[in-house]
Amino acid sequence: MRDYAEVLEERFSSPQWREVVASGLPERLARRRPVPPEGNSPAEVAVDYLCSHNGHVVRKLIADGERDEEVLLDRLSRWPETYAQSPCPITFLGLCLTYACNAQPKCVYCNQRPTPELLADGDWRRVIEDAAKNPPQGGTFIYMTGGEPLLLGNRLYGEGGLIEFATRLGCAVNLNTNGLLITPEVALRLVGSGLARLHLSLDSADPDVHDALAGASGRHAAVLQALMDLQIARELLGANHPVIHINCVLTKYNAFGFPRLFEKLLRMKRVRSPGASGPWRADPHFRDLGVHLIPVGGAENAGRRLSRNEVVRFYLLTWLEAASVWEQYQDEVGVPPDERLDFGNWAFFASAYHRVRHRGSLEDYAIACEDGEYGRLALMSRCYIVPTQGFVLPDGSQYWCGAHSVARPKPLGNVKTSGVSQNIAANLPELERLPGPHCRNCATATLFLNQTIELNLRTRIGLWLKEAEEIGKTLTNDQLGFE
Repeated sequence: MRDYAEVLEERFSSPQWREVVASGLPERLARRRPVPPEGNSPAEVAVDYLCSHNGHVVRKLIADGERDEEVLLDRLSRWPETYAQSPCPITFLGLCLTYACNAQPKCVYCNQRPTPELLADGDWRRVIEDAAKNPPQGGTFIYMTGGEPLLLGNRLYGEGGLIEFATRLGCAVNLNTNGLLITPEVALRLVGSGLARLHLSLDSADPDVHDALAGASGRHAAVLQALMDLQIARELLGANHPVIHINCVLTKYNAFGFPRLFEKLLRMKRVRSPGASGPWRADPHFRDLGVHLIPVGGAENAGRRLSRNEVVRFYLLTWLEAASVWEQYQDEVGVPPDERLDFGNWAFFASAYHRVRHRGSLEDYAIACEDGEYGRLALMSRCYIVPTQGFVLPDGSQYWCGAHSVARPKPLGNVKTSGVSQNIAANLPELERLPGPHCRNCATATLFLNQTIELNLRTRIGLWLKEAEEIGKTLTNDQLGFE
């Protein structure tokens, strides 16, 4: 098997790369590229906001003798009526820039429902400015997706394009792409724009399996070439960004090949800079090329979903195969025993099952998956995170989250006529209805944040209860005359 560094050198020697290097573009971009922020901690932002607005009320309830944790949690988790005057920082803003896609035919599992594209670049900039004007520490996280957002070309990744515009406002920008439009020049401009993360679609290490799901032959090779171009561009510009993650839509046709895909990606992590010697990354735990396993959604994809038995098989056997690949990788790169990361720790975001707590057993989860309701057993009694985020479609309609933008209940409003935080404030009374039927396919990341927020709120309440107990003991001892 060829060393991956040799494959990269060969790609770097291609006419496309020779031409773009000779143009001087890498040097020009390196001089002016913005560096993206690290990103915020959404759960911490929500907890701090709720505690700052409600903590004094909850502590008063405790002082008055209330000890029911559920009563205290209900009071602490209420979003204040003053939200419009003092909104919570927006931690996440999803922007579906277009529903147009260059992949024709489309991926076989594509179930997007296009809307009219009414927002111009100026509208998108205004939405980004609105979200960034009260930023959390680490900046607002801006997720740009489609369709295929790279169809916007320089409007997206050129000098002063939407990515650079958001980055220079202090936002961490993540781009979701099929990669088919990435060339050496596009890769350089993406790196030079300050893009923080890029999610690239790759469903299998097997070209035939990937191309069958992607809808046309040759797409597997095109994605791998795009990945190489991004890696080369980062090194030429001396950048650590964008961190590249892999989106893998999990179906019955590719699920059991996940260990092979994981193995291939790990080999692609161990490379050298073009023309350089030595390791490309000194840190083998660098989060680059992590895989996000996204269970296939939509009623029209029922025949592509894993059956309950296949779900159980995947998490009892296939997941362990991938864990073995990870251990072998750490062996090969010489990670000392005391520095090793458990597979579940490194790939915590990969698994929709392991990342969050589900009610019931693996078999119960498998039944929910067979029904196409992957988040059903992980939903909380309330949604804590949505007042800190928004998701906007090309027609300007704003939804609480990505799951709602797919299900399409009544939108919160339209960003052409009102701001992101305004729309959230106007719909806070609707929070009592969440989670609802449209939440059963809640994204794993959102489920994780909701569970983390509730855990942290309960921890705060526990500390306040303990503090009240200690104060009570002190008062009792003082009153009794004991030291």
